[in-house]
Amino acid sequence: MPKFTFQLDVRDPPAKVIGAMVDFSERRPAIWPNLAPHLYRVHALGAGTADVTEGSAFLGLEVWERVTYEWTDSVVHSVITDGTIFEPGGMFDFRVEPHGDGSRISVDYHRRSKTLLGRCAGAMLQLTRGAPIKRSFREVYGKRT
Repeated sequence: MPKFTFQLDVRDPPAKVIGAMVDFSERRPAIWPNLAPHLYRVHALGAGTADVTEGSAFLGLEVWERVTYEWTDSVVHSVITDGTIFEPGGMFDFRVEPHGDGSRISVDYHRRSKTLLGRCAGAMLQLTRGAPIKRSFREVYGKRT
């Protein structure tokens, strides 16, 4: 059961950070390179809410989850409603605040594995305290120097 928190300082301002997190246009897989374009689908999009399917493909495996997002100017909350390796109800929260000349992203991540692959992925995320997620954020927002 991966559960961890972390903070990451990035050079982009909060509005740009939130903007990329909640960009549910056809550009989303280009913004977030870990997303497989063929697995990405928007089911519903409203003011401050989205229901999407997102996933990754690696080593011949496709892992996807359907996620409900809700957001404000500083917080993005998401809950898994279906997926291949994690149970419905898993969540992650992203909080963004100004920090120096950029932003500080605070992440709370809590998932429940439902398959062996989920337990392995969850263990890796837990042990590394979200290193792949941090790496993805650094690619999108740039690490502050």
